[in-house]
Amino acid sequence: MNLNIKDLQKNWNELGRIDPLWSVLTWRAKKGGKWNLEEFFATGKAEIDSVMEYAKSLGVCFPRGRALDFGCGVGRVTQPLADYFDEVCGVDIASSMIELANAYNRRRDKCKYYLNEKDDLRQFSDDSFDFVYSNITLQHMEPRYFKNYIREFLRVLNPNGLLIFQLPSEPARTIEGIAIRFVPQVLLNVYRRGRYSGRPIIEMHGMKREDVVEFLEHNGARLVDVKEDQSSGQDWISFRYCVVKKKRMA
Repeated sequence: MNLNIKDLQKNWNELGRIDPLWSVLTWRAKKGGKWNLEEFFATGKAEIDSVMEYAKSLGVCFPRGRALDFGCGVGRVTQPLADYFDEVCGVDIASSMIELANAYNRRRDKCKYYLNEKDDLRQFSDDSFDFVYSNITLQHMEPRYFKNYIREFLRVLNPNGLLIFQLPSEPARTIEGIAIRFVPQVLLNVYRRGRYSGRPIIEMHGMKREDVVEFLEHNGARLVDVKEDQSSGQDWISFRYCVVKKKRMA
C-alpha cells in the first residue's frame, strides 16, 4: 500500500528529527546534516523573489494581506513571503518541522506556524488568503490527498487572490524515471525500506498536466499560466500552475 495520511505524518516527523533541512531540499551533496543554515534559507528567499517576479510578469494583481505556505517544513519560504505580505501562515503535517520553524523564525511579527494533521485545511475559513503557495510538497502524497488539498487551496483563496503550486506530471525518460513508470509504488517502497534499513521513505507521485488542468477547471479555478520547472529533479517532468478563482455570477 501507499502511505496514508498517518504514515505520512510519522515519516515526516522522523525526517524532521533525522535530517530536517535535507528532507526539505534534497540536494545530494547536503545529505547528512551538511546544509549551512544561512545558505539553506537563502534558497527560500531566491525562490520567493523569483515567484513574485513571475506573477508580476503575468500581469496578475492580487492583494498583499495574508499568504499561506502549504508544506512549510522549517519555514524556508514562509519567512521570505513576509517581505511581500502582511501576515504569513505556514502549515505542515510534521510537529518536528513546526518546532524547528518556530525556533528559526526571525519574522515573528508576521509569520505563524500551524500543525495540520488532517487531509484538509478546515482550521482556515473560506476566502481567507490572498496568496496560496505550495512547492515540492504535493508530490510526496498520493493523488487522493493532493486533489483534496488543491480543492482546499481554492476554498481558502480570496476571490481576488492567487494560487501557485507545483506538481510532477510524469516520470522522465531517465533510468530512474523509466523504473518509476513501470514498477508499482508499493514495490518501490519495499525496495527503499530494504536499501535504507527501515529509515523513513519519501514517496513521489504526480498527475498528468492535462488532467490537472481539467481538475482545476472542474473545481472552479481559472488557469492563468502553466510552466515546466525542475523542482522534482531530473527523474520527473514537473509543472508550476498559476491559478485564480473563476468569478462568481451575480
